[in-house]
Amino acid sequence: MTLAAHLLSEPAAAHAVSEEAVLVLNSRRRIQQVTPRAATLLDRTPEQLIGQVFESLGPLESYRVTAREQPVYRHSRRPSLIIVTLRMIDYRSGEYDEQILPWQGSVELALLRGPDGRVLAVNEAFARKFGVPRHSWPGTDAATLLHPDDIAGWRLAVARIDRPPHRGSHEHRWQTAQGWRWLSWEDCAVRNADGGIIGYRSIGRDVTKRRLAEEHFQKLASAVEQSPFAIVMTTPDGRVQYVNPRYTQTTGFTLEEIFEKNIPVLRGGHASDESFREFEEIIKSGRKWTGELCTRRKDGAVLWESVQVSPIRNFADEVTHLLSMREDITERKKLEEQLRQAQKMESLGTLAGGIAHDFNNVLAIINGFAEIAISRGPANETQARHLREIQDAAQRAVGLVRQILTFSRKTETMFKSVSVNQQIKDLGRMCAETFPRTISFEFALDETIPEFSADPNQLQQVIMNLCVNARDAMLPQGGGKICVATQRVSGATLLRLGGDMERDYVCIRVSDTGCGMPAHVRARIFEPFFTTKQGSGGTGLGLSVVYGIILNHRGFLEVESVEGQGSTFLIYLPLEAVKTATIAPTPGPVRRIPGGTETILVVEDEQSLRDLLKALLVPRGYKLLLAPDGVEAVNMLMSEVSAIDAILLDLNLPRMNGIEVYRNIRRLRPDAKVIVISGNITPEMRQELVALGQNDFIPKPYSLEDLAFRLRELLDRKTAPAPDVLV
Repeated sequence: MTLAAHLLSEPAAAHAVSEEAVLVLNSRRRIQQVTPRAATLLDRTPEQLIGQVFESLGPLESYRVTAREQPVYRHSRRPSLIIVTLRMIDYRSGEYDEQILPWQGSVELALLRGPDGRVLAVNEAFARKFGVPRHSWPGTDAATLLHPDDIAGWRLAVARIDRPPHRGSHEHRWQTAQGWRWLSWEDCAVRNADGGIIGYRSIGRDVTKRRLAEEHFQKLASAVEQSPFAIVMTTPDGRVQYVNPRYTQTTGFTLEEIFEKNIPVLRGGHASDESFREFEEIIKSGRKWTGELCTRRKDGAVLWESVQVSPIRNFADEVTHLLSMREDITERKKLEEQLRQAQKMESLGTLAGGIAHDFNNVLAIINGFAEIAISRGPANETQARHLREIQDAAQRAVGLVRQILTFSRKTETMFKSVSVNQQIKDLGRMCAETFPRTISFEFALDETIPEFSADPNQLQQVIMNLCVNARDAMLPQGGGKICVATQRVSGATLLRLGGDMERDYVCIRVSDTGCGMPAHVRARIFEPFFTTKQGSGGTGLGLSVVYGIILNHRGFLEVESVEGQGSTFLIYLPLEAVKTATIAPTPGPVRRIPGGTETILVVEDEQSLRDLLKALLVPRGYKLLLAPDGVEAVNMLMSEVSAIDAILLDLNLPRMNGIEVYRNIRRLRPDAKVIVISGNITPEMRQELVALGQNDFIPKPYSLEDLAFRLRELLDRKTAPAPDVLV
């Protein structure tokens, strides 16, 4: 008879056992017998339990019971029977308090959980932390107090503690009486006298401040590491302690290279020792230093930085480190330089336009009186020759003024269909014949470039000026090579210059193997009258004219030059459709200067020009009215009783400008015929006058013969002509 059968065979024992929750397992741990109490605790009938493997019941904690096993041995070392006694867990009995008794007076939190995760006991510190009395905790599920984002991590920690060595640690957020707090736990298994695990004890502490400090530090570290500014930390004497990735990306130097090469980061960029001493004095006084420094990258490229150096202090207000924040402003510096250059060139262009106007007045006087003197017959051949020399010199000066106007973009551009490759070939042949034989030419032309809209004369002038400059740069060394190349480029590659990414450009590249230019010369080459050929007839207008023409064509210009290695000029012109060209009339054959009897009003602020026109027109029968300024001209228009047949109108007038005078002419004398005469008729001024109905223009300096014939032709004209455009 088995022990179980024996126990159940005695009436008194059977009654006692039936009141206990007992299971009898065979050697294979299958349930052979079960008491009604055990079946009740397991929420099943005896019939459902008999024959099942004990482990198939699942965790007993889910039934809120514990199990104690007693093996029964008979004739072998392997138990023949196992008596399993079940006991219902009473969470509020206080029997588990002894497991956390050492922590009852501690500030650390103590929590004892059963294998099912329910609370068995807590200490006073735990109860105070969560604001719930200690006796109310047993039987509750502590996991309900976890932050939703931490539940998965908590479950992983519980799963680890269920496995040997049954120890672990973890940190999670808990809903306490003070809100969400970070609690750090050290877990271990608690065993009974038989070595069975009856629960898990967790000892915890509030680590919120540490976690927040760590998160703050991590955010700060990430901000420094990912900062768009280069950050350098040094000791007060300048020894580098840290550089962030942006510094390495900007300069090319790593922290290891700075250590190995002993690079003086704080010293770099200061122009002089005195400048660096001033920097040191500011920093030693505990103040912040701010400035812009120009240094070199690892590859030798120029690097401009906006630098701010601040002291870092400890709790004793002592400077322990220096923090240097550095922003790469190289591109901004380039843009500022381009803006300064553009503003300077615009100012010089305005000045040049004004000079050209006054100069044209002077040339008109010289040309006019020389022409009158020649027409009246000089006393002898020598005098005639001298007068012709005066005229020739004046004509050369006219060409110089035209270059000034081209530079200042105050003259009209006549667009036509242009084949840039053909122009380069034609000019190349001419230059090859006229340049010294020691200078050779090389062409690399993209034959796929189509014809585009440009002023052929101005484009020819650009190429010629650049070739002449290249020639002059190579003459001192006895010769060299000029390479002219063309290429089609996308506007997307010219965004740094302001190119339009949706259009293509033709690039004209003119390079030489000459002497090159130092930086201070390269910065001034486009200034008018700046020349390095003072002793060889240089006017200083060649590259100024090139600059003006390129801007007039809405193009861009770049220069690359290294002293001793030659120069390269890169010209970018937009590939645009051909525009309608404006055609200047060709001069007719020389004829006898005509006369007339009409009344002519001359509006001219230059006394000598008024005298010149008087000397030209009065002897030929015209009646002249002379006005030195705009207001006087308007007064004459209102006071003169007789008809005014024609008006010769200058635009640059004192007291009232020429366009305003023209408006008054059309209001007061709508039938009067007008010729606008000016040494500086800009495209904008011409457009405004054409819109007002004016079509006749003559530029200064003018030929007296041309002026007389144009005046006569205007007076004889019966019907309004089509707009006439002169340059």
